[in-house]
Amino acid sequence: MQETQRQYRVLRQTLSIHAMLRDEFARKACIAELLLLICSVIFCATTFAGDKFYQFLKLDPQNGQTILGFASVIAFSFSLTLMALGWKGKAALHREAVTRWTGTLAEFQRHRGEDGDWPVEVCQKLSPMYWEADRNSTDIPEGRFTRLKARYLRKVQLSKLRDLYPGCPHLILVLILRAKDTIGAISALLSKREQQEEG
Repeated sequence: MQETQRQYRVLRQTLSIHAMLRDEFARKACIAELLLLICSVIFCATTFAGDKFYQFLKLDPQNGQTILGFASVIAFSFSLTLMALGWKGKAALHREAVTRWTGTLAEFQRHRGEDGDWPVEVCQKLSPMYWEADRNSTDIPEGRFTRLKARYLRKVQLSKLRDLYPGCPHLILVLILRAKDTIGAISALLSKREQQEEG
């Protein structure tokens, strides 16, 4: 029973983190593609521009063509970098992970009792589903896990504060949460230090 509770908690956290990564990589890929598209249009439009165009920009025609050439090389290098980074592919992998974890979460919630627990026979069915979703989903980057977990936990706490104080500005709630956690962490460290000194 405790293991099912742990899996349910981790499942919700993992689902949220994959959603964050999906949105982040999709946003990066979209912005990068838009920039490349804009640059391509500008380069195409100015490729056959005459001397009057560069004079209008108060540039020497030869210098303007040189600048345009360098800019084209930089844009091409940027496009190769984007291919290597693979933001769109990563967004797709995390999108698939969100789909898998969402289905698993739905099963956990469907079989959950009003008391918040699951029948023993149901736990035996849910556990394999949890591990299958975990095995078939792309990994969360280890170097980013701690920050993403903290972001998820902040989101949960902010949601609870929002329920209590729906009219309070979002920034105020964020500051309250930051202050509360900071004071709590300092108090815990000081208390632990005092216990070590006494011991």
